Amino acid sequence: MGDSTPARELPRSPAPAVSTMTLTRIAVAGDTGTGPGSAIEDTVQTMVDQSRQRGYDGLVLLGDLIYPEGDADQARSRITDVFMPILGRGARLVPVLGNHDYLSDEPSAILTEVGREQTWYADKVGIVRILVLDTEQVDNPAQTTWLQETLASPTDAAWTIVAMHKPAYSAGYHGSDQEIQRQWVPLFEQYDVPLVLAGHDHDYQRSKPIDGVTYVVSGGAATLRPTGREDFTEVSTSTLHYVDLLAEDDRLTLRAIDQSGMLFDSVELSH
Repeated sequence: MGDSTPARELPRSPAPAVSTMTLTRIAVAGDTGTGPGSAIEDTVQTMVDQSRQRGYDGLVLLGDLIYPEGDADQARSRITDVFMPILGRGARLVPVLGNHDYLSDEPSAILTEVGREQTWYADKVGIVRILVLDTEQVDNPAQTTWLQETLASPTDAAWTIVAMHKPAYSAGYHGSDQEIQRQWVPLFEQYDVPLVLAGHDHDYQRSKPIDGVTYVVSGGAATLRPTGREDFTEVSTSTLHYVDLLAEDDRLTLRAIDQSGMLFDSVELSH
């Protein structure tokens, strides 16, 4: 875990209406696999409430899709059914596998149930290209080669971001993953990735830009743990929430929204 400096209380205000200039809108939630009857339902309802003016084009789930042990038979009840209020309105599901999804040795079966074939892949939602990484296979050279080749390949997307489960930088319970820092962070920096999203720690964190890259931990959609601060921390709070990404051609806005619909963090990234 990060140091003992407590996360500061952040000012909160109702999330403002989404600009009509927004070309692509993506909801992001991490560590969601607690299923019906848990706090994840309130997070989904907040997404619905926030989408009445402008719906979501995509839904990124940052791993630990099915607690406690990744039972593929529960994929429908823990993923599809819980998020149907968003998926049923046309949002494209972009799932990430987490460590709990591997405990039953059924990660491929989980992905099959949600219409995916690979544990790492690229997808495009509107003007945003999302590179999904499998942090249970950081040491697989094929994945790192794929990441480098994909980042180097041309794209007509205005933005390329990364989504994964374990965080490169975190001041939370699990802390930073040094192997990810060794294997992938140099590639994020080399290819000017503006934003890397992760879960695993059940909180919300946003880093200061680290060699041009902003790292966000969003693992607090369903359960929470205390969090802390490190020298790279810009914002850190133990708050049930989801992340709202708004993409325009020249800017990417990240908004963290709690279960009351209150905005407690936002940052604007530009090229």
